[in-house]
Amino acid sequence: MAEDPFLKPNERLVVAFQEGPVFFKVTGREIVRYEPYEVGVVQAGQVKRNVIPKDANDDIILEPEFNRFIHHVLTGVAPEEAEVLLEFPPRTLRYAVHGAPVAGGPQKWIDGVTSPFNDPNPESELIVFKDLYPAFQVYNAGDEDIYAMMSFKVAKYTYRIIDDENKIEAILDGRKKAKIFTFLEPYPMPNWLKKLTGTELLQFAAKKWNEYMGKGWW
Repeated sequence: MAEDPFLKPNERLVVAFQEGPVFFKVTGREIVRYEPYEVGVVQAGQVKRNVIPKDANDDIILEPEFNRFIHHVLTGVAPEEAEVLLEFPPRTLRYAVHGAPVAGGPQKWIDGVTSPFNDPNPESELIVFKDLYPAFQVYNAGDEDIYAMMSFKVAKYTYRIIDDENKIEAILDGRKKAKIFTFLEPYPMPNWLKKLTGTELLQFAAKKWNEYMGKGWW
């Protein structure tokens, strides 16, 4: 992958949650690659559900260890017949699963062609927080059994929340650049982030989002 898909220190990230958008400034980053994560054998035409990648210590690989980190994740999969469906957040969290996909159906997220194991496509990106991480379903679209594997390229960001209303407005009206990330649909933000951001800032950000973006969830 020739171009760096991740943010650099002093660049900005906007993440839209159910309660409103949160504006972050990246203060540092570390790039980590996890591979392979062995999903295992998936029989032809079958699906392996609730795949939550964990390490040898049973820690969830993609979830930040502490609140002070945000993970920016790219995902690859092998072989080509493997189709990955996204559950975000997973069933194991206290939140309900919204629009849980049907294996083999039109809600496929990536496969081994669109985001190969050795070169994850930036279109597979996820923004992951403490207490808000993904699970996957891996479907075998082929007519023979496969041994599926996943790879993850992760930028671990440190950050601060942007609480300056003028800077928020400058991002939304295009005077300041930022990467804007929206989930497949708006998910509730983790409680710790809601407390850290504060109700007044969330309400202001949601109001300005609707003014400048033309539509929103709030």
